Amino acid sequence: MLGGPATRLQAEDLGAARQAMARAEEYRARGDNRAARIELMNAIKAAPRLPAARIAQARVFLSLFDATGAEAELGRAIELGADRDIVRAPMAEALLLQGRADAALAWLSEGPVPAGDAGFAARTSGRAHLALGNMDAARASFDRALQFAPDDSMLWTDIARFRVASGDQAGGVEAADHAVKLNGGNVRALQLRGELVRSQYGLAASLPWFERALSIDPNDVSVLGEYAATLGDMGRMRDMLAAARQIVALQPDNPRGYFLQAVLAARAGNYSLARNLIQKTGGALERVPAVMQVEGVVEFQLGNYRQAIDRFEKLADAQPYNRRASELLARALYAEGEHETLLARFRGVANQGGTSAYLLTLVARSLEAIGEGAQATDYLARAAEPDTAPMVRLAEADEPWMLADAARAAPRDARAVIPYVRMLVANGDFVQAAEFAEPLAEANPGVPDAQMLLGDVRFAAGNAAAALPLYRRAAEIRLSEPVVRRLSLALRETGRADEADALLVRFVGYSPANTGGLRLLANAYIDRGNWPGAILTLGALHARLGNNQPLLLADLALARLRSGDGATAAHDARLAYRVQPANTLATHMRGLTLTGQGGQAMVAVEMLEKAGAKNPRNPWLRYHLAQAYAEAGKTAQAVGALRASLALGAFPERPQAAAMLRELRDG
Repeated sequence: MLGGPATRLQAEDLGAARQAMARAEEYRARGDNRAARIELMNAIKAAPRLPAARIAQARVFLSLFDATGAEAELGRAIELGADRDIVRAPMAEALLLQGRADAALAWLSEGPVPAGDAGFAARTSGRAHLALGNMDAARASFDRALQFAPDDSMLWTDIARFRVASGDQAGGVEAADHAVKLNGGNVRALQLRGELVRSQYGLAASLPWFERALSIDPNDVSVLGEYAATLGDMGRMRDMLAAARQIVALQPDNPRGYFLQAVLAARAGNYSLARNLIQKTGGALERVPAVMQVEGVVEFQLGNYRQAIDRFEKLADAQPYNRRASELLARALYAEGEHETLLARFRGVANQGGTSAYLLTLVARSLEAIGEGAQATDYLARAAEPDTAPMVRLAEADEPWMLADAARAAPRDARAVIPYVRMLVANGDFVQAAEFAEPLAEANPGVPDAQMLLGDVRFAAGNAAAALPLYRRAAEIRLSEPVVRRLSLALRETGRADEADALLVRFVGYSPANTGGLRLLANAYIDRGNWPGAILTLGALHARLGNNQPLLLADLALARLRSGDGATAAHDARLAYRVQPANTLATHMRGLTLTGQGGQAMVAVEMLEKAGAKNPRNPWLRYHLAQAYAEAGKTAQAVGALRASLALGAFPERPQAAAMLRELRDG
């Protein structure tokens, strides 16, 4: 008697559960995973001991990136008697989404999966190996997945990410395009295509891809994160904030939503709020380089130098070739008074060519702080005259023979070949450098770094024409600042200045937040005498970088002076000189802007003589010194300076200098 009603109740519950599961499947087919989740909640409520409902809900959670929820449902399904083989593939995916790649692979290695999950499991295996840096194993897993599902758009999306991570940018774009072609509604593929377009053509060009993905699923937090970050880099802060808040509203425990808001707070100077928002991430993003940098900057601005050092050390260790990370760490060490630690870490770097003036100055000041002022002099002198040579960063263990052995052992591996080739180029051995760079470029036609490397070898050997097509190929794959810098220089060297200028304008339009691109464009405007363009571009950089950039301020002073704004030019030049009085260009501009300012002639002479003593073979400087001499009534010295300037060779104002010399002699 007692068994009958209970059995009927159970049957009714199972029927309701299966009906809800069927409705959930229909929602999933339409891409509405949130509605599917609600139906599966109803199914579980109707039949809480039904493992199939739990597994179905876990798969929906995975689609919504709720990996912990998926793991919990799968664990409950196992407790209710579900076969581990059935649970294996989604469980591995849930673990992988939580960053537990080793655990995911352990689950997959335990046993078989159902035939319907074979491709899914192979995909997860590929992504797990990729996360661990096992590139060969990842490639094998993705190849295996293709055998089960050659037309799976999600699989091709993962293959695209694998190719990009392997350095094959062109191959990644091709795979992402194929993923979109297979399924135009694949939000993950559209998101990736947006990311690739962003790196290839700039910020603005990527927005339509993210917006297309959001038109399919307006609440996809992963796309919203990329969309918000792009908006922020474009300076659209209100739109970025709206997207970041939407992420938090959809997933209150989503760390990226809080981090994006922290970035906004930091940019607005509200560092306490930024710190509170970062703390809400719960450390989930602590290994992400961008997060390390923002955390370090926030702690530094709050005066917590020890905490800033900790963040910047992790960033510099994770990205040893990131010059900005090194400078941030050095600044924090200096502020904390850790002078010996700073010198132990950065003095060797400062001894190399291409070190930034900022790092050289910090090394010098730390030497002064420990009583080694005499040794600081050389570093300060180098800081005043920045070295524009490329910096060859080699670890102490990277002896030349070790680099050579690594390159010979893996001639098609960019990680092994590039350091050796750069060392050969730095030593002027262009023939041997080409012997290694050529096979690498041929074997990796879709890798921009491989094309740039061979281009660098050609350019350094004096063959800009041979470097040009290689730089073009790299730019077609990924239009990044390093590629643009090289390509614009090669274009100018081969007589294509107009094309170089157009390239820079296009790049700044694509990536308006890129300070390197703005600087390149400003230099082009100065070279062409386009003073309004130079003022606009340099002014944007000045607003972003502040008053501690002497070369920027000196160039801005020149542009304003040539535009007829002498008063503002003198102000900019004074700032540049105050920041770095030993800098020749800052001193030169200080003297030039004082010339003709009424009563400042002798100060102008003093400044220009000081600059001339450091750079005696600069004809342009000699001409300006002659102008100051003439204003100060020192005609004989003016004539001597003019003769010296004309004897030193060509410079933009040579005709004016010759005319001035004739006038002084005739007068």
